[in-house]
Amino acid sequence: MPTRWTNLALLWIVPLAALSGFAMFLVGSGPVLLVALVHGVIALLVVVLTPWKSMIVRRTMRRAPRPGRTVAVALGVVVVLALVTGVLHVLGILADRLPLTVLQVHVGAGIVAAILTLAHARDRRIRARRGDLSRRALLRAGLLTSAAGVLEIGVVGAGALANPPGTRRDTGSHRLASDSVDAIPATSWLFDSVPTVDATAWRVTVAADGTSRAWGLADLAAYGDEVTTVLDCTGGWWTRKTWRGVRVSRLLPAGATGSILVTSVTGYRRRLPLSDDLLLATSLAGEPLRVGHGAPARLVVPGRRGYHWVKWVERIELSDLPWWAQLPFSPR
Repeated sequence: MPTRWTNLALLWIVPLAALSGFAMFLVGSGPVLLVALVHGVIALLVVVLTPWKSMIVRRTMRRAPRPGRTVAVALGVVVVLALVTGVLHVLGILADRLPLTVLQVHVGAGIVAAILTLAHARDRRIRARRGDLSRRALLRAGLLTSAAGVLEIGVVGAGALANPPGTRRDTGSHRLASDSVDAIPATSWLFDSVPTVDATAWRVTVAADGTSRAWGLADLAAYGDEVTTVLDCTGGWWTRKTWRGVRVSRLLPAGATGSILVTSVTGYRRRLPLSDDLLLATSLAGEPLRVGHGAPARLVVPGRRGYHWVKWVERIELSDLPWWAQLPFSPR
């Protein structure tokens, strides 16, 4: 395998692996299995290219140190870490009792690997050539991708054997070992922490058509809407539970359409298409919602990943903007 072609391939593969992993967080249903398979094949292309890249590394290490060697070594370490933790997660080795889970280490390593790849490319520039897209090059890429596909089938098959049927979703998330409410992690978005909220003074403001109304827990208790659905967290776990509260559409003017912007007391916010599936929940599995799970009230969004399920809701605003008019993830 030509040295230049190997380096150029890895320059594209590592960032694409990170981007396809990012896409896994965006897709909660629908083509999620396809996205997962694409992510796995792209990542395992690194493994397929390892024999040729290892020869390049050995030759480079025999020479006198060049600028960027530290970045190159760090890149190799985090790529290996991302690959190993990715396979461990597929096999169901989660380390969910440690400060960082296997999936969190995998995601962090993937992000760092993409950044270091770009930094490494800056230090060791490779200029594109017309021959990079020759018939031979495309055939080589097809053969390598096929080999990565075979490896992906093996990894997925091993994961299926290692995990009981029905415990791992297409998103890669594993079912919590216990059905108890106590087993549900009190997760929050990035640097958010569980806030202190006075339930007796708490109100959720619902704004629509230039008017607004504040609802307290006693007001919401008059409703008894329920939905049983899967909460699939990007932390790598899922659970199916029954949530009770009020459908968001009940709090808005009759016939309301558009999107809603839901804001937490922490400042975290998500915009979602208005539908009858959206529930403002105050109860989980027959118990009052706990503060770690979003009390006094949290949003329940069937079919979407957990980061859409805004906790500690303080404001719901009807909008004419399309639901996708927002950043993929909230900066808060």
